[in-house]
Amino acid sequence: MDELEQFIKNNRELLEKEPPAGHEERFGRRLDRSRRKNIFFGLRPYLRIAGVILLFVLSGLWVLEHSGILPRGEKARRSAYENEYQETELYYTSLVNAKLSSLETMHFFGDSTQKKILHKELSGMDPLYTELQKELQMNPGDERLLQAMTEYYEIKLDVINNIIRQLSALQTKNHTSHETKTM
Repeated sequence: MDELEQFIKNNRELLEKEPPAGHEERFGRRLDRSRRKNIFFGLRPYLRIAGVILLFVLSGLWVLEHSGILPRGEKARRSAYENEYQETELYYTSLVNAKLSSLETMHFFGDSTQKKILHKELSGMDPLYTELQKELQMNPGDERLLQAMTEYYEIKLDVINNIIRQLSALQTKNHTSHETKTM
Protein backbone atom coordinates (compact mmCIF):
# COMPACT_ATOMS: atom_id res chain seq x y z
CA MET A 1 0.00 0.00 0.00
CA ASP A 2 2.82 2.39 0.67
CA GLU A 3 3.82 2.42 -2.97
CA LEU A 4 0.24 3.15 -4.09
CA GLU A 5 -0.13 6.03 -1.63
CA GLN A 6 3.22 7.44 -2.74
CA PHE A 7 2.14 7.22 -6.43
CA ILE A 8 -1.14 9.06 -5.70
CA LYS A 9 0.65 11.83 -3.77
CA ASN A 10 3.23 12.31 -6.53
CA ASN A 11 0.66 12.37 -9.35
CA ARG A 12 -2.24 14.18 -7.63
CA GLU A 13 -2.26 16.95 -10.22
CA LEU A 14 -2.70 14.54 -13.11
CA LEU A 15 -5.49 12.66 -11.34
CA GLU A 16 -7.47 15.80 -10.49
CA LYS A 17 -7.61 17.06 -14.06
CA GLU A 18 -10.87 16.91 -15.99
CA PRO A 19 -11.33 13.71 -18.05
CA PRO A 20 -10.74 14.04 -21.77
CA ALA A 21 -13.64 14.92 -24.07
CA GLY A 22 -15.93 11.97 -24.95
CA HIS A 23 -14.91 9.99 -21.89
CA GLU A 24 -18.42 9.97 -20.42
CA GLU A 25 -19.94 8.74 -23.69
CA ARG A 26 -17.45 5.87 -23.96
CA PHE A 27 -18.03 4.98 -20.33
CA GLY A 28 -21.81 5.01 -20.87
CA ARG A 29 -21.51 2.68 -23.86
CA ARG A 30 -19.46 0.27 -21.81
CA LEU A 31 -22.08 0.32 -19.07
CA ASP A 32 -24.81 -0.43 -21.63
CA ARG A 33 -22.85 -3.40 -22.97
CA SER A 34 -22.34 -4.77 -19.47
CA ARG A 35 -26.06 -4.35 -18.72
CA ARG A 36 -26.94 -6.30 -21.87
CA LYS A 37 -24.61 -9.09 -20.81
CA ASN A 38 -26.24 -9.12 -17.38
CA ILE A 39 -29.62 -9.86 -19.01
CA PHE A 40 -28.26 -13.18 -20.27
CA PHE A 41 -26.64 -13.83 -16.93
CA GLY A 42 -30.01 -13.13 -15.34
CA LEU A 43 -31.51 -15.97 -17.36
CA ARG A 44 -28.81 -18.38 -16.26
CA PRO A 45 -30.63 -19.67 -13.12
CA TYR A 46 -33.81 -20.27 -15.14
CA LEU A 47 -31.86 -22.16 -17.78
CA ARG A 48 -30.29 -24.33 -15.07
CA ILE A 49 -33.71 -25.10 -13.60
CA ALA A 50 -35.06 -25.97 -17.06
CA GLY A 51 -32.09 -28.28 -17.63
CA VAL A 52 -32.66 -30.10 -14.35
CA ILE A 53 -36.36 -30.53 -15.15
CA LEU A 54 -35.49 -31.86 -18.59
CA LEU A 55 -33.10 -34.40 -17.04
CA PHE A 56 -35.81 -35.58 -14.64
CA VAL A 57 -38.35 -35.98 -17.44
CA LEU A 58 -35.94 -37.89 -19.68
CA SER A 59 -34.79 -40.17 -16.86
CA GLY A 60 -38.45 -40.88 -16.01
CA LEU A 61 -39.18 -41.82 -19.61
CA TRP A 62 -36.11 -44.06 -19.68
CA VAL A 63 -37.26 -45.85 -16.52
CA LEU A 64 -40.76 -46.32 -17.94
CA GLU A 65 -39.43 -47.70 -21.20
CA HIS A 66 -37.03 -50.14 -19.58
CA SER A 67 -39.50 -51.29 -16.92
CA GLY A 68 -41.85 -52.61 -19.60
CA ILE A 69 -44.65 -50.11 -19.04
CA LEU A 70 -44.14 -48.48 -22.41
CA PRO A 71 -44.69 -50.97 -25.26
CA ARG A 72 -42.21 -49.32 -27.61
CA GLY A 73 -39.21 -50.90 -25.91
CA GLU A 74 -40.81 -54.35 -26.04
CA LYS A 75 -41.36 -54.05 -29.78
CA ALA A 76 -37.74 -53.05 -30.29
CA ARG A 77 -36.58 -56.05 -28.25
CA ARG A 78 -38.85 -58.37 -30.23
CA SER A 79 -37.54 -57.14 -33.55
CA ALA A 80 -33.96 -57.52 -32.30
CA TYR A 81 -34.63 -61.16 -31.37
CA GLU A 82 -36.35 -61.78 -34.69
CA ASN A 83 -33.44 -60.28 -36.64
CA GLU A 84 -30.98 -62.34 -34.65
CA TYR A 85 -33.07 -65.46 -35.25
CA GLN A 86 -33.15 -64.80 -39.00
CA GLU A 87 -29.35 -64.71 -39.06
CA THR A 88 -29.22 -67.90 -36.98
CA GLU A 89 -31.75 -69.63 -39.24
CA LEU A 90 -29.77 -68.68 -42.34
CA TYR A 91 -26.60 -70.08 -40.77
CA TYR A 92 -28.19 -73.38 -39.74
CA THR A 93 -30.08 -73.92 -43.00
CA SER A 94 -26.92 -73.44 -45.02
CA LEU A 95 -25.02 -75.77 -42.69
CA VAL A 96 -27.75 -78.44 -42.80
CA ASN A 97 -27.92 -78.22 -46.59
CA ALA A 98 -24.14 -78.59 -46.86
CA LYS A 99 -24.18 -81.65 -44.58
CA LEU A 100 -27.08 -83.18 -46.53
CA SER A 101 -25.23 -82.72 -49.80
CA SER A 102 -22.11 -84.36 -48.33
CA LEU A 103 -24.35 -87.18 -47.07
CA GLU A 104 -25.66 -87.66 -50.60
CA THR A 105 -22.14 -88.22 -51.91
CA MET A 106 -21.34 -90.87 -49.30
CA HIS A 107 -21.54 -94.55 -50.18
CA PHE A 108 -24.33 -96.55 -48.53
CA PHE A 109 -23.78 -100.28 -48.08
CA GLY A 110 -26.45 -102.51 -49.50
CA ASP A 111 -29.28 -101.22 -51.60
CA SER A 112 -30.70 -97.71 -51.76
CA THR A 113 -33.42 -98.46 -49.20
CA GLN A 114 -31.10 -97.28 -46.41
CA LYS A 115 -30.80 -93.92 -48.12
CA LYS A 116 -34.59 -93.70 -48.56
CA ILE A 117 -35.18 -94.57 -44.90
CA LEU A 118 -32.66 -91.96 -43.81
CA HIS A 119 -34.32 -89.24 -45.90
CA LYS A 120 -37.73 -90.29 -44.61
CA GLU A 121 -36.55 -90.02 -41.00
CA LEU A 122 -34.94 -86.62 -41.58
CA SER A 123 -38.04 -85.29 -43.33
CA GLY A 124 -40.11 -86.63 -40.42
CA MET A 125 -38.58 -83.90 -38.29
CA ASP A 126 -39.93 -81.16 -40.57
CA PRO A 127 -43.58 -81.15 -39.30
CA LEU A 128 -42.27 -80.11 -35.88
CA TYR A 129 -40.56 -77.13 -37.48
CA THR A 130 -43.66 -76.12 -39.45
CA GLU A 131 -45.70 -76.31 -36.24
CA LEU A 132 -43.19 -74.02 -34.53
CA GLN A 133 -43.45 -71.59 -37.45
CA LYS A 134 -47.25 -71.50 -37.11
CA GLU A 135 -46.90 -70.80 -33.39
CA LEU A 136 -44.44 -68.02 -34.12
CA GLN A 137 -46.90 -66.39 -36.53
CA MET A 138 -49.53 -66.38 -33.79
CA ASN A 139 -47.06 -65.13 -31.14
CA PRO A 140 -44.46 -63.02 -32.95
CA GLY A 141 -41.27 -62.35 -31.06
CA ASP A 142 -41.80 -65.13 -28.48
CA GLU A 143 -38.29 -65.91 -27.30
CA ARG A 144 -39.19 -69.47 -26.27
CA LEU A 145 -40.38 -70.30 -29.78
CA LEU A 146 -37.29 -68.77 -31.35
CA GLN A 147 -35.13 -70.80 -28.97
CA ALA A 148 -37.06 -73.99 -29.80
CA MET A 149 -36.61 -73.37 -33.52
CA THR A 150 -32.88 -72.90 -33.03
CA GLU A 151 -32.72 -76.11 -30.99
CA TYR A 152 -34.56 -77.91 -33.81
CA TYR A 153 -31.78 -76.97 -36.22
CA GLU A 154 -29.11 -77.98 -33.71
CA ILE A 155 -30.71 -81.40 -33.18
CA LYS A 156 -31.13 -81.97 -36.91
CA LEU A 157 -27.50 -81.02 -37.46
CA ASP A 158 -26.38 -83.37 -34.67
CA VAL A 159 -28.36 -86.25 -36.20
CA ILE A 160 -26.83 -85.65 -39.63
CA ASN A 161 -23.33 -85.38 -38.16
CA ASN A 162 -23.79 -88.66 -36.27
CA ILE A 163 -24.94 -90.42 -39.44
CA ILE A 164 -22.00 -89.04 -41.41
CA ARG A 165 -19.59 -90.06 -38.64
CA GLN A 166 -20.97 -93.61 -38.51
CA LEU A 167 -20.95 -94.00 -42.29
CA SER A 168 -17.40 -92.73 -42.57
CA ALA A 169 -16.33 -95.10 -39.76
CA LEU A 170 -17.94 -98.01 -41.63
CA GLN A 171 -16.26 -96.98 -44.87
CA THR A 172 -12.81 -96.75 -43.28
CA LYS A 173 -13.35 -100.07 -41.47
CA ASN A 174 -14.35 -101.84 -44.69
CA HIS A 175 -11.55 -100.14 -46.61
CA THR A 176 -8.90 -101.27 -44.12
CA SER A 177 -10.34 -104.80 -43.91
CA HIS A 178 -10.03 -105.17 -47.70
CA GLU A 179 -6.41 -104.07 -47.53
CA THR A 180 -5.43 -106.58 -44.84
CA LYS A 181 -6.74 -109.65 -46.70
CA THR A 182 -4.10 -111.76 -48.34
CA MET A 183 -4.65 -113.25 -51.73
